[in-house]
Amino acid sequence: MRLPVLALSLLLLLGPLLSPPVASAFEEVTFPGAQGTGYPAHGTVTATLRLPENGAPPPWPAVVLLHGSGGIDGRGADHSRALQKAGMATLEVFMFNKGQRPRGGHTETLSHAFGALQYLAARPDIDPARIGVMGFSWGGNLAVRTASQATWAAFFPNGGPKFAAHVAFYAVWYMHENIAKSPDTAAVYAELTGAPLRLVAGGQDTYGPPDAARRFMDALPDSQRTLMTLDYYPDATHGFDSPPGMDRTISDPAANLGQGGSVAFIRNVDATEKARAGTVAFFRTVFGLTGQ
Repeated sequence: MRLPVLALSLLLLLGPLLSPPVASAFEEVTFPGAQGTGYPAHGTVTATLRLPENGAPPPWPAVVLLHGSGGIDGRGADHSRALQKAGMATLEVFMFNKGQRPRGGHTETLSHAFGALQYLAARPDIDPARIGVMGFSWGGNLAVRTASQATWAAFFPNGGPKFAAHVAFYAVWYMHENIAKSPDTAAVYAELTGAPLRLVAGGQDTYGPPDAARRFMDALPDSQRTLMTLDYYPDATHGFDSPPGMDRTISDPAANLGQGGSVAFIRNVDATEKARAGTVAFFRTVFGLTGQ
């Protein structure tokens, strides 16, 4: 009888060491930024990991959340709750505080976005084939740029994980249109990674004209444009899904097609609810969660 008792004792002692750690529902995590040829790399990136709330077993699909120029302001957490209820983990990445956006533009934080992808893909409780990305304004630019095959290859020259779906809330569309049209940079969007890309745009967004998102889409090759869908709200401003009480007007040199000017952030409840529901449905479809 001693051997079974001894074996049981050893299992009880070693169990915590042999079993994979179980993440909490809310966890602050750190990971190295990704390194890409020709792009700045960040040594350590911090983020908030939130796990699904529907009781589904792992491995889970996950969505990386990327904030706007004002830093983390509640938008990511609001969308995270809807995604968690639908069975997805989320990872909200911290890139910079309000007023500290990099002067070199959003590509300086691609290291954060692709680093988040690498981190999630390496976790045993996350399905590496079902990781999406969504971003707001600055983060929306990243959600678009990470869909570029050439940009992805700069970070993963020997292959690696890819985002399975992209959602860009009110990116600065004219910047991407210019990249797609310029002979010097057209290769960036000549080929996408193949993942679907959902553009969420407002007709009252003064970073560009009302049809700026459509103009970006039209600047792409026909074969790549088929990967995109446009979710358009004619009465919505930039940042229309900001939390209650955060309506404001800012001055940004990137507004008005780069000529500078005012940008209004006015909460639009109807557009917010529809865009959030549409985003959840989009990710559920891509991740194969429609039957759950």
